Amino acid sequence: MKILSLIAVAALTLTAALSQLVQAQGHSDAVAHFHIGINPTWRPAVWSSPAEGAIDSDPTDDNKLWLFSMPPAHKAATPGWPHWEHSNGNTFLVLSPVLEEGEHVTKPGDPTKELYTCNFLYSKATGYGDPEGATHLNGWSSAFGPQGAWNLAAGDPNNAPKWSIQLRRERVSGNLDANDFFMLQSDDTPVLIADGQTYTFPKRWLKDENAWGIHTHLYFYFWLDEADDEVAVVLSAHDAGGLYQRSADITVRFAKTVVQPIQGDVNSDGVVDIEDFRIVLENWGLSGIYSFQSQGEHDHDEHEHDHDHED
Repeated sequence: MKILSLIAVAALTLTAALSQLVQAQGHSDAVAHFHIGINPTWRPAVWSSPAEGAIDSDPTDDNKLWLFSMPPAHKAATPGWPHWEHSNGNTFLVLSPVLEEGEHVTKPGDPTKELYTCNFLYSKATGYGDPEGATHLNGWSSAFGPQGAWNLAAGDPNNAPKWSIQLRRERVSGNLDANDFFMLQSDDTPVLIADGQTYTFPKRWLKDENAWGIHTHLYFYFWLDEADDEVAVVLSAHDAGGLYQRSADITVRFAKTVVQPIQGDVNSDGVVDIEDFRIVLENWGLSGIYSFQSQGEHDHDEHEHDHDHED
């Protein structure tokens, strides 16, 4: 009950702040939702080019649920698709503090922790903060991929498929207390406030997709102290209707500050400077090409040489 009371107080406190946040980010008509589909029976041969070619490297997982970000072909694409990360593995999802009348919202009972959420503007062209960019990350939807890939069973208007998709909270990163993470629905109802809890997505007929699916706004929130620079939550998707297998666990990472990859930034610190040139000069002329076959031949020659010497 203590956790519930904390969340209830937070939800009441957030009402004004959330409405201001939504109004401030109303510039974009594209929103990067979290997709839930089936593990791809159709896979791009190259992940960065989903419309070019297809392979199926693992046909045994065709009925397994899958959680992923927006494909590159979408206006609200995530650079490291299918994961919520940059293509070089850097954390992509940036956190921002929730403010009420310009002031930070502190955790009831622990004023050292402040409330953060993930809901930012981003574009492939100019990166973070682009007022014409896409909003990340404030929604969940069923997958509708290229060539009809990844889709949940569509059904028809009068006959809904039997799947019932649930989101389960597995755990949070070790630098967080159990009640430092929760999610809010659009009406500020808290969900997933403890490990092991599930949230069932409402199923509805989506006219624009001509299919049954999910489209829900469910927001990430964290109570963070000064040292919590990066945090994570582990989630999984389940089908209470029994049509699909449980997804693998997915770790979603968030950071107060993210390093966006830029050309020439050799050491990935977010700045092209003398350190990058030093690394280039120190490695000038070296090759990173490695061939096991070549190495094997070299070892074989050494062995023959030793044998001749012994004779």
